[in-house]
Amino acid sequence: MKDLDSYYTSLQEPGKKQKYQNWETAKGLQQVDGLSTSAYLDEVARRNIEGDITSYEAARLIDSYYNVKSDRDKEAEYKEADTVASRINILIEETGFSLEADELRHIHRRLFEGVFDHAGDYRSGNIAKREWVLDGDSVIYGDYHYIPDNLERYIRRERLTSYAKLDKEEILTRLSKCISDIWQVHPFSEGNTRTVAVFAIKYFRYLGFEVDNTVFQNNSWYFRNALVRANYVNVRKHIDLDGSFLEGFLSCILFYTSPKEFHNRDLHIYATTLPTAQVNHGKGLDALLQEDIAHDNTITRREMAIKHGVTEKTIERHLKGMGIRFEGASKTGHWVLPVPGTGK
Repeated sequence: MKDLDSYYTSLQEPGKKQKYQNWETAKGLQQVDGLSTSAYLDEVARRNIEGDITSYEAARLIDSYYNVKSDRDKEAEYKEADTVASRINILIEETGFSLEADELRHIHRRLFEGVFDHAGDYRSGNIAKREWVLDGDSVIYGDYHYIPDNLERYIRRERLTSYAKLDKEEILTRLSKCISDIWQVHPFSEGNTRTVAVFAIKYFRYLGFEVDNTVFQNNSWYFRNALVRANYVNVRKHIDLDGSFLEGFLSCILFYTSPKEFHNRDLHIYATTLPTAQVNHGKGLDALLQEDIAHDNTITRREMAIKHGVTEKTIERHLKGMGIRFEGASKTGHWVLPVPGTGK
């Protein structure tokens, strides 16, 4: 009788279509933190999709490319997005997965090693983040003292859940609860949503779903805002936890329900009274900032940061990259958009 080990086979790389989808997902998830990938990454991804190089070789090329760049190089602003995108591509290509709390730390470390000093480490303080969809309020995140205990509790609950016995609606409710609970623990000070997204994709595949991760390509902001709404409650404002947005998002990923347009505007706590000028139709941050300034050229960096859920530093970097400048005093001046074709 043959040794059982001889029956195991090495998994082959995915086909071109799957590779393309993996890369688009990896790039799309960078938008969660207001980041954009570069033309160089597109070229490396193309070579990987065509089969000229492996995903691991692609990641090494990206790492080598930025190792010789100084912080003052224009291309350096793409370092985090390109590096993390190349690593997300590898992780969602790999089939290995363990339903353990340490899986999250493992994913975070692999995504952000060399990018953040604290890659793979739980955060060491409590945090808050003003959210546009909450009208400037913040989700109450888990206390950092209890991160390991809370994660283990949620993972243990998942191990005891028999999804095979549930109907579609129950599956969506349970999985939405699982992912939103883990996200609310907010184990990491940076890169939390990207880590949870990769964990979710791998977990869904572990459960046997043929995951349509392309939904993340242009809707990663909607995914994050849906997590926000699933974890925000304010009795004084008559607002309860609402996981319906996340359930609808996961339904498209897991059950291939009819494609729909995901509008971040719909997730705002006062969606019915929100001005139409603040609609996000899945556009990149650059396009949204141009619309903000075209609508109100006196809007502040802080207002834009709160509206789009990013830092003021991110806003400043994008405005500079687009050639948008501020003229006049801080209280009485205004933004000036560059004239197309003139560079001014």
